[in-house]
Amino acid sequence: MTDTPTPSRISAKDLIALGCAIVTAAFVISGAIRSDGQREQRLQVVESKTERLEQRDETRSDTLAKIDIRTARIETKLEMMTRGVGQ
Repeated sequence: MTDTPTPSRISAKDLIALGCAIVTAAFVISGAIRSDGQREQRLQVVESKTERLEQRDETRSDTLAKIDIRTARIETKLEMMTRGVGQ
């Protein structure tokens, strides 16, 4: 009598565990891919908002520079007018 090992079959319990592991891994990988796509989209939105804010800041800076120049001219005229009155 020889002891030959009988081929073992995979039990249903092991098949279910293997299936669950594969499905879980698939969900993890797909979630990572999907979240990376959302991250890319959010990054693009933030970049576009940043560009718009920078453009708005440049326009305001130009406007403020023009106001400063005009204010300086008005102050100069007022000083000239008040000097003429005081003399």
